[in-house]
Amino acid sequence: MYSRNEDLVTLAKGSRKLPNFIWATLLVLIFMTGGQIIGGICIVPIYLIMYMTRGVSSDLGLFELFINLSSFLFISVLVFIRVKYIEKRKISTIGFTKDSWLKKYGKGFLIGFAMMAIVVLILFALGCVSVNKSPSQPTGYAALGGVMIILIGWIIQGATEEIVTRGWFMNVLAARYNMGFALILSSTIFGVMHLFNPEVNYIAVINIILVGLFYGIFVTKTNDLWAVCGMHSAWNFAQGNVFGFEVSGINVEVSSIFDLNLVGNNIIGGGNFGPEAGLVATFVLLSSIIIVVLMDKKGYFI
Repeated sequence: MYSRNEDLVTLAKGSRKLPNFIWATLLVLIFMTGGQIIGGICIVPIYLIMYMTRGVSSDLGLFELFINLSSFLFISVLVFIRVKYIEKRKISTIGFTKDSWLKKYGKGFLIGFAMMAIVVLILFALGCVSVNKSPSQPTGYAALGGVMIILIGWIIQGATEEIVTRGWFMNVLAARYNMGFALILSSTIFGVMHLFNPEVNYIAVINIILVGLFYGIFVTKTNDLWAVCGMHSAWNFAQGNVFGFEVSGINVEVSSIFDLNLVGNNIIGGGNFGPEAGLVATFVLLSSIIIVVLMDKKGYFI
């Protein structure tokens, strides 16, 4: 536990190991790749059991997505091991305070959900969204069970990416250099991490960098990671399993409350990458960054 006056950068400076930006960037890649390899090895037996179990194989796509998202947990474990045993500091110092943590997470989840809902509403108004009348996945009431299962996976996946990029990477760089450099580099690396996703384009990468800037600025103003974990998970969850779009180019058609399609100009809507690759998302993200900065100037985060 630490007081509100102790920011995350100050706590990171107490680490015995502060890597330079090159080694820190490589460690991010090691965390992500190593964690996914370990996760993949660990989930193979579970996947085989599911495949051979009668009644489960019919929902194999749903459980496969859930397992893949849940395997991100092993990435977080690698970060925790680094923080606790190499940097010799508490896990809480990456931004996990115990004070009102559920309230903070819930508030962040609502913000992330609202941001994606606004993107979709604008796309509707512009005629860039149509409803799929012959969905290939369960929708509406029939999808609720699957949607709730996948939500757990998004909670793990979203939190993991925030732990790596904002909770650890950004703050150790800020402790060694300065927050401006740390914010820009961590957001850029966050965008670069999506370069090999299907259907990626330059607008998608720019928007993901903007997402990183928004989350990073929010963390610097609140000295807390819970809210952005909620935002990240809700943004992906709403995008994929509430509205039925691709998530960063990944098809997650296993269960969705609605099954919507992006139509019209791909530059505006995002096309096959999903709304993240469109200028509407750019507008919402830039507006969100401006709102957070203005709120900070008015003393909202004090």
